[in-house]
Amino acid sequence: WVTEMQSVERMLNVQGDQSDGRGGGIDNLLYSADAEFSCFADLAVTSPGEYYKAGEGSLMQGVFDHRAFARSEEQLVKDFIAQLHSLFPSSRQLTCTWTSVVKLGQSLYKEIPGQDKFRPTQATPVSNFFLAGSYTYQDYLDSMEGATRSGLMVADEIIARADDLAAA
Repeated sequence: WVTEMQSVERMLNVQGDQSDGRGGGIDNLLYSADAEFSCFADLAVTSPGEYYKAGEGSLMQGVFDHRAFARSEEQLVKDFIAQLHSLFPSSRQLTCTWTSVVKLGQSLYKEIPGQDKFRPTQATPVSNFFLAGSYTYQDYLDSMEGATRSGLMVADEIIARADDLAAA
């Protein structure tokens, strides 16, 4: 697994059934300001039921934005691996055995400065209509955490307006 664990033996151990999500390493989606790709995950750990294959180790996924489209697939893979090695030096001991690049030209996620002003707030001009989701204004990047926080912010808005909403 690509981790910064203190045990090299554990990091490289892919033996046994790890479909219960107890694989060594990082068990969630990660975000980084220190790499060109804004979010990444070891899918063999985050979704072992779908992506873990015995003896095959990690399955890394990185998300680049539109600025990467001009580069060849080979160059994108090289850039991803170099940046992954920078974030996780222990990954330098591992070997990339295959790659696949998918380019989605109209991806919803776009991390560039100044975009927060375009994200809607949870409250809308319609008194009993609220918005929740990762696309709304909140403190997290477009993510499951952002969507969850947005839902909590909607709950706060509803509670704050409970008396007005009940009277409507």
